[in-house]
Amino acid sequence: MNAGNLQQANAEPRKQLEHGVFDIEAVKKTNEALIATIEESLQIADPGKKMRKEAAAQLEQCENEPRKTPASAQAKSAR
Repeated sequence: MNAGNLQQANAEPRKQLEHGVFDIEAVKKTNEALIATIEESLQIADPGKKMRKEAAAQLEQCENEPRKTPASAQAKSAR
């Protein structure tokens, strides 16, 4: 009878322990999926970020061109 009680008493904590291991595996899989999603998002965002930076530089250049023209014309007419 004592052996049966010991076996039964051991079974429940053992099941709970195994359940805890399962939960850790679920957390690991979720973390891996989350990391993959973040990395994919960054890969998608990087080209867009580069394009926005290039567009900003081109816009600045376009804004500066008209400012140079009157100054250049005045310098030529002063000669």
